[in-house]
Amino acid sequence: MSIPVDNYVNKPHPGVWRAGLLQIVLVAIFSALLALLASVLPVGLDRTTRGGVGLVLAFAPALIWIYFFYRQDRLEPEPKVSVAQVFLLAMVLTQAVGIPLLRDLLAVGEWAVANDAVSLPVSILAFGVVYQTIAYVAVRAVVYNTHEFDERMDGIVYGTVAGLGVATLINLRFVTDNDGVELLPAVVRTATTTLAMASFSGLMGHMMAEAKFGRRPFWWCAVGVALAALLNGLFSWLISEASVTGLTVDPWRSLGLGIVVALATFVVVMWLISRVVPVSLRRS
Repeated sequence: MSIPVDNYVNKPHPGVWRAGLLQIVLVAIFSALLALLASVLPVGLDRTTRGGVGLVLAFAPALIWIYFFYRQDRLEPEPKVSVAQVFLLAMVLTQAVGIPLLRDLLAVGEWAVANDAVSLPVSILAFGVVYQTIAYVAVRAVVYNTHEFDERMDGIVYGTVAGLGVATLINLRFVTDNDGVELLPAVVRTATTTLAMASFSGLMGHMMAEAKFGRRPFWWCAVGVALAALLNGLFSWLISEASVTGLTVDPWRSLGLGIVVALATFVVVMWLISRVVPVSLRRS
């Protein structure tokens, strides 16, 4: 029996919102279980145990989100090899270019945070621009000009995957660089960063797809990167107050605002998915 396409073409796809809500709940449960584990584990874990926990914190949230966004493209799923290539390239570029540029060459963390007047603009122009440019390059270099990138939903899928590659490396470095980091703030920090990078880069990926299929001006992709960088920089600035040894009142407030920025962007991405799914149905 054929799909009643006309029933879907001009209205949002409700299943996307249910899936998005379920995904948030699953990630929250996962984070809560890790937080519960943090409360019962003894203080002063050995290096091997910390390393294992760090790997779970870095990779598990990203893999959960990759599965979620991959499932949203169920009408024409992307090749797993292409998805993996985008993810790994984003990780490699973050490690080889992003981290050395921000921490070693520019040393942003050593001088920008001391001046409230410049910390937010620097966070946008440094962290936001660098990380979102890496996500953009990963998508552009691997799939953007190939036959695999053939619909708007592909932009969201590959954009989120690239953002998750960046987030995974950031989380991995956060855990390893802060040897002995408390598990509770690490859980909150890594889960939030993963959601944020997936959402910002998903929005960027949608605009990349619009530039390719919507006959937008040549600068449309640049606007997508700039918008994602603005949100990314704001988020990075807010969560920078979260201490690696504990969360006091002010860092919790900042982290909460960062979560609001990430969740608001996620809602926008879900709305975009709900609009492009009917288009994919019509094409099929």
